[in-house]
Amino acid sequence: RMTINQIKKGHDFERKIAKKLQDDLGLIKPVRRILNQYQEKNHPDLRLGRWNIECKAYKKGFEPASAWWDQVLGVTKDGEFPALIYKFDNKPIRIRIFAKNVNELLSDRSKVVDLNWESFTYLLRKLYSKDLEMHEE
Repeated sequence: RMTINQIKKGHDFERKIAKKLQDDLGLIKPVRRILNQYQEKNHPDLRLGRWNIECKAYKKGFEPASAWWDQVLGVTKDGEFPALIYKFDNKPIRIRIFAKNVNELLSDRSKVVDLNWESFTYLLRKLYSKDLEMHEE
């Protein structure tokens, strides 16, 4: 079970990421947290167009737990894209996505890439502007 502090830290991180996505991508509509994720399974923390985003903030660590990636894969349907946004204390935010979301030729679903924030938002602006437009509708 998670402590109240861990739950609060998780919620604060989700809110921070939602705001950061809105600001850094120049979105008009806020990126909303999906609150019914707490009542029912199969919902990511955040959604942006076809992207399902799971947010994890932890004190110690370097590599994200494989269970976190499995969690976002579990809520991602065909035609949608998983993104795991994770952060450990005193380390920068990192984002894990499928390699094929960077380049479709990299079709092996077992291959992932971890990006920094600037690279992830650049990727969204350059390759996934359709998802930003879907969000704004």
